[in-house]
Amino acid sequence: MQKRKSFTIFSSVISALLLREIQTRVGEKKFGYFWLIFDAMILIIGLVVLRGLIREIDILGVDILVFLATSFLAFFLFKNIITQSMNSFTANKALFNYKQVKPITTIFARVILEIFLTIFATLIMIGMGLYLELDLTIQNFNMVLVSVAWLCVFAFGIGLFTAVISSFYEWFKKFVTFLMMPLLFLSALFYTVDSLPQIYQEMILYNPVVHFIEMIHGYYFNTLSTKYVDYTYMTYWTLIPLFLGLFFYTKSEKKIISS
Repeated sequence: MQKRKSFTIFSSVISALLLREIQTRVGEKKFGYFWLIFDAMILIIGLVVLRGLIREIDILGVDILVFLATSFLAFFLFKNIITQSMNSFTANKALFNYKQVKPITTIFARVILEIFLTIFATLIMIGMGLYLELDLTIQNFNMVLVSVAWLCVFAFGIGLFTAVISSFYEWFKKFVTFLMMPLLFLSALFYTVDSLPQIYQEMILYNPVVHFIEMIHGYYFNTLSTKYVDYTYMTYWTLIPLFLGLFFYTKSEKKIISS
């Protein structure tokens, strides 16, 4: 009974935080809800323009627009989970006076919101793809879902870790934010690992994000493969930041609340 009560309280807190996050990010702005999916809308406009400039550029028989859409949707999900998690403690500091609201619950709320926004953006992309008569056929839908879910856990672990560290060291937050720009070009969003010379393949595969993008592409498109995906490497990169994040969080929760 006690566990059920605790879960009910947790669910209520998450729901309230979700509503607060939406209201905060929408604010009093005109067309406020548009800004929640601003990144997705910019991407859509970019893809439409790109469609007008290029016709039949393929990567191993894959429509370049579908390839780029899956790349950017996955990367922005990863980036936004981390950046939103990293800023969650500061943005919700006033709420920590309520004992039901723990710092980590604010991260959960932001991660859930980013997932919902990505789902919404994906539906818009699908609609645009159907309008443009693109081939949206998915080779293995279940494994694509597994890939995206794993990416979310991976991003959550890093987000939690960076949130805890940056709450004590402001420079770390700036470092992580700065790191996102080179990652945009070094995460196989515009190309496949197989298209690179071997020396560059070995270098870029040190980036764990590449493995997640390659996994999504490999299971989405029937002409691409997952041969460069190292599941063991991905597991280490998922569990170690998650463990460190939870460890440092439990040790410093009181300091985060009181700081």
